[in-house]
Amino acid sequence: MKYLLIAIISYCLGSLPFSYFIGKKFFGTDIRSKGSGNPGTTNAFRAFGMKAGLVTLIMDLFKGALAVLIGRHLGGDNGAVLALLFAPLGHIYSFILKFKGGKGVATTGGALIAFDYRVALALLVVFLIIFLISRIVSLASIITAALAPFATMYFYGLSYFTLVVFILALLVIYKHRANIQRLINKTEKRMF
Repeated sequence: MKYLLIAIISYCLGSLPFSYFIGKKFFGTDIRSKGSGNPGTTNAFRAFGMKAGLVTLIMDLFKGALAVLIGRHLGGDNGAVLALLFAPLGHIYSFILKFKGGKGVATTGGALIAFDYRVALALLVVFLIIFLISRIVSLASIITAALAPFATMYFYGLSYFTLVVFILALLVIYKHRANIQRLINKTEKRMF
């Protein structure tokens, strides 16, 4: 029963679409009508500017981290792993947005920080290197997602944690399929 509770809490936390809330409250617009149409951190930066983008990033990181902390409190390491899975699933398939959400990168990042900061730090370094070289968030996200299971395997070997990260990596890459096509066509937008 406690694991079902962890899954529900984590999914509900993940489902909170902060870029959508910020767009509606402070800009009087639905972020899904702007830019890429994606209700995520990158589009919040593009559509609403630096401050709104940073707040979205912080809140998306926070909800992932909070879910894992609650999961660990209620169910130990197994509860934390379950929360790590369900918080990003909530973000990607938000019931508030009729099961169409963001791509899950920031929420997964926040969940990883709470689960094991070493893994999160290693992946952040990869993300920043790719992003600073290319200035393309999607490229940095895709490469980081592809390498994430190897990072978790380094620290944890074959484990439930590694399996969950592998599933999330596949989901993140799948959600970037339109970006991958634009990268191939060399039409993907750069930041700044």
